[in-house]
Amino acid sequence: MMTEKLCVDDMQCNGCAGRVVTTLMAVSGVVKVITSLDDHIAEVTFDEKSTTSEALHSALLGAGFRTQGKKCC
Repeated sequence: MMTEKLCVDDMQCNGCAGRVVTTLMAVSGVVKVITSLDDHIAEVTFDEKSTTSEALHSALLGAGFRTQGKKCC
C-alpha cells in the first residue's frame, strides 16, 4: 500500500470534500481517502499495483476538480 497527499485546489466546502472522497474511492485499488478543507489536500491510500498517482489525478480532473498533477508533500 502507498499513501500520497494530493492537492485539490478548488475543494472549498464539505460537499466538495465528499465528492472528492467518492471520486477517489471509485478508482480501482483505492482503500482510504481523508480530506482536509483547510489545506485543500486529499490523502489517498491505494494499492500501487492496481492504480497510479496519474489515475487519481485524472479521476479528480474528470470530476471537475483542479489538481496540480503532483503530490503536495
